[in-house]
Amino acid sequence: MLLALISFTVFISVYTLAYQIYLYRKRSLPWSETAEAVPAKDSVAIAPSGENVLRGLLKPFNFLGRFKAAGSLVSRSLPSKLVRAGMPLSIVEFTIFKILSITLVLVLCSIILRGNKIIFAAVGSAVGFIIPEIWLSMKIKRRHLEIRRDLPSVIDLLNLCVEASLDFMMAVERVVKDFKKCPLTDELSELRRETQMGVSRREALRNLSHRVGLTELSSFVQTLLQADRMGSPMNEALKIQSEEIRMRYFLQGEEAALKAPIKLLFPLIFFILPAVGAIVAGPIILQFMQGGIKF
Repeated sequence: MLLALISFTVFISVYTLAYQIYLYRKRSLPWSETAEAVPAKDSVAIAPSGENVLRGLLKPFNFLGRFKAAGSLVSRSLPSKLVRAGMPLSIVEFTIFKILSITLVLVLCSIILRGNKIIFAAVGSAVGFIIPEIWLSMKIKRRHLEIRRDLPSVIDLLNLCVEASLDFMMAVERVVKDFKKCPLTDELSELRRETQMGVSRREALRNLSHRVGLTELSSFVQTLLQADRMGSPMNEALKIQSEEIRMRYFLQGEEAALKAPIKLLFPLIFFILPAVGAIVAGPIILQFMQGGIKF
């Protein structure tokens, strides 16, 4: 126990020292070097717009990403998952996050739990390995929810722009400019950037579908590609797709409402009913045990 506390204290001290050294070196950099460290404007389309707390905590440990063994902690599907999550971290930063998660869980297990150290080390390593994956899955799910929520409104705006005799890519540019900033407009901005770099519109739409990995958006892209291939009017395809996505979103809401009573059974049975039973039957049981109730 004492050894574990000493290890945890040493870890916190080393982290604090490393972070202070990093901040000192960052303040001492000349203006030219800090200007070069700022990413280009084109790369901001996929990268996050600013620094967050997690990235600030991971920066002092960038040296951990230089080890070749750290690459074995990530899977081949990690780049696509990070893109679907909106690139909250880079691959190196996510690897560092996983290393620190495993280390912290191991230290906490050694402090809190007692017993077979080998079992606790195995369980702690597994839990620390899974925590970043769960965090990334939650990021993807939240981003998909935001895109699914804004997709019908964006399609309606695209339909209005196309009906006003605008080209589809000009309509996309107008929507990106006038609509609120959200993950969907970021993806449409990336679509417009790809077409400006010489990628065909069909290929850019396929890249959009593959990059997001959302069923509703993939269906929207397939409808646009089919309308372009068959030569049908774009505004009719957009109108049909908007109604279909709204109907699907409404059905998903109904499904979630129907599942709510089933999900409430667990807290009702295990938390609410025992409390109600204790309040109602508790005094009666106490009086019966004390002999106050006579039959």
